[in-house]
Amino acid sequence: MTEQLDSRVLRHTDTYGQRFMKPGTYRYSISAAGGSFSDDARYVIEVKDGDPSQMTQTLVTIAFKDGRFTPSEETVEIAAGDLVMWHSQDAESHPFAVHGEKEFFSSERLVNESGYTHAFLTPGDHAWGDAYGSDVGGVIRVAVPDVSSKSEFAEWQRQAGEGVLVMIADGRAEPAEVNIVVGQTVYFALTKGPGISITAKELLQDGKGRKGVIDTRLKGAAFFRVPA
Repeated sequence: MTEQLDSRVLRHTDTYGQRFMKPGTYRYSISAAGGSFSDDARYVIEVKDGDPSQMTQTLVTIAFKDGRFTPSEETVEIAAGDLVMWHSQDAESHPFAVHGEKEFFSSERLVNESGYTHAFLTPGDHAWGDAYGSDVGGVIRVAVPDVSSKSEFAEWQRQAGEGVLVMIADGRAEPAEVNIVVGQTVYFALTKGPGISITAKELLQDGKGRKGVIDTRLKGAAFFRVPA
């Protein structure tokens, strides 16, 4: 099985997160990966005044029905500084992308105060880079746990339930190398940047992120957890 690591193409192994730092009305649409913002977008994030240092999280689940993607809530009301996350719980759903009216608000190009999670199901070393040409990148090393005893199985369940955080700022990922077990989730958090993707190196044409190919045919299967 191929590890479909690509923040531009959200499957049910993935979550896109965006913080909204200023009050306002932020319209967005949801489409198949590779789409764009629709002028008739009906979905809205309403951001009220708040304390950006006090962040809360709101989860929006995505369903695919009657040929279109729909969120669990058409309008989400939050305070400035809060984080909204989009996730599909359906392993059979089509891959999707979130497109905001504002430039900073897009799952296909992560800009400021955004994030992406991926639950890793395939053991091995998974190198990743940026499909938009920056030098940011790293390696996620995924090990197969020893679950030959009940205690070891319980330990694997505990590890799989804990997310690992990778911070991205100034064109660097910290840590650049991460060691996890099968089933564990990595949260890539971008504090500020020109717009990047988190994409498996094998999906990049030259292996360095200069050009990327979005493959919407393959689906993942797992769960996610955003680190507190």
